[in-house]
Amino acid sequence: MTTALMVFHAFISLLMILMVLLQFGKGAEAGLISGGASDAVFSGSQQGNILSKITTVLAIIFFANCIYLAKLQSSKTGTSILDSETPIARPLNQDAAIDAAKQKEAAAADAKEQKAATPAPTATPAKKK
Repeated sequence: MTTALMVFHAFISLLMILMVLLQFGKGAEAGLISGGASDAVFSGSQQGNILSKITTVLAIIFFANCIYLAKLQSSKTGTSILDSETPIARPLNQDAAIDAAKQKEAAAADAKEQKAATPAPTATPAKKK
C-alpha cells in the first residue's frame, strides 16, 4: 500500500508541476497552452480560474498524501537503529588539548605522590648460624 501511495504521490507531484507551468504569470500575455490561438476552449479569465482551482485541489491532495505517508512510516518503525548506540561526545580540539594536558599533569602528580608515599626497601642483614 505504501508503494502505491508513493507512486500516486509522484503522479500528483508531476501534475501539480504541470498545472503551475500552465498558469499565467502576473503581467504575462500568454501562458504555455494559449499560444495565440483565439478559438481556445477556455477564455483567458476562465483558463486562469480553472487552472488555479485544479492547482489548489492538487496541492491539498499532495499535502494530505504527504501527511498520510509520514503517519504510515512512523507507525511502522517504533525504534531507531541508533537507539542501542551510546552517544559519543567529542570535545573540541582546543578542549581536548587542555584536557590532555590536565590529565598528564594529574598523572605526573599521582606518580610523585606514590613515590613519596612508598618507603624505599631496606636491606635486612642476613643471620649467621
